[in-house]
Amino acid sequence: MPEYQPFVTIDVWTMIFAWGNLIILFLFLKKILFVPLKNIIDQRQKQIKDMYDEARTDKDAAAAMRVEYEQKLADASAKGEEIIRSATARAHKQEEEIIREANETAAKNLRRADEQIEMEKKKALNQLKDEVSSMAVDIASAVIEKNLSEEDNREMIDRFIGQLGDEG
Repeated sequence: MPEYQPFVTIDVWTMIFAWGNLIILFLFLKKILFVPLKNIIDQRQKQIKDMYDEARTDKDAAAAMRVEYEQKLADASAKGEEIIRSATARAHKQEEEIIREANETAAKNLRRADEQIEMEKKKALNQLKDEVSSMAVDIASAVIEKNLSEEDNREMIDRFIGQLGDEG
């Protein structure tokens, strides 16, 4: 067992040397591994924080844009309603104007028709007078058998018809 004794016994110098190696290894790893790793972790945490801040800013901007969009939508809706009211009012005015013009045209046509009827009536009366006078001349010639001149007969008939027209 003496050959295994150095493995089982505690040697102070070996322990100091092991502790020294451990401290050197720790400092070496700290310099080479831990500090850069901590820097990488810090950068990553900063990136994550920046991403959260950016997301929060984007969310606030989106909320502001939503409010603005809703306001614009309400304004557009109000403007659309105003345009519809305006168009309706214009349509009513146009309708009234068309009806007024139609009534005026109808009244004008009615006056023209009345005037034309009146003219036709006078024309018919004049034709009737002519026919009656010529019949009267024929009848008077046959009854009287007195031969008056054509002009005297017409004069007498016109007087008679004039008297009838004045009475009617």
